[in-house]
Amino acid sequence: MCMRLFVAIDSPPWVKKKLALAQNLLPSGVRKVEAGNLHITLKFLGEVTLKKIPSIEQRLGAIDQEDFEIKVRDVGAFPNEEYVRVVWAGCKGAGLKKLAEKVDIALKEYPKEEFTGHITIARVAGKAPLRGFFQDYRDFMFGYFNARKFLLMASELTSSGPKYSVLAEFPLRGAKL
Repeated sequence: MCMRLFVAIDSPPWVKKKLALAQNLLPSGVRKVEAGNLHITLKFLGEVTLKKIPSIEQRLGAIDQEDFEIKVRDVGAFPNEEYVRVVWAGCKGAGLKKLAEKVDIALKEYPKEEFTGHITIARVAGKAPLRGFFQDYRDFMFGYFNARKFLLMASELTSSGPKYSVLAEFPLRGAKL
């Protein structure tokens, strides 16, 4: 038996609220990510057998890092704004890239991807008129928050979209939970 896993930092309600307001201005034909699912992915693990989860939890629990501030600002697209598949809000913070690197080292047997701090806010299957949206939200500050923990999460793909569940929480040093 396998589970689809990833490591993430959840977004606080006030950031999710501002992101949801921006999502309302996206054109039709763009699939918005549910507000409850807005998070920063540190590392995607993919399909993992259940027997490997305790080892993953142990290694993630051994990561030592101070809590840190994350600024959620700006919008962009993957692969780029001319050919959009994902619309994102940017995430910056000195500790964010450092934590992603530590997670990557702890779980080095899983595929390495170049880390880009972001929150996926929508997915695009075809062509959509997004130029105005990108212009309106360029340099827009959605908010900032202190990252106090990171999570091991499971993702179940359903016909109504992904359903996420938290398998384990890992507090950062100095964090007041």
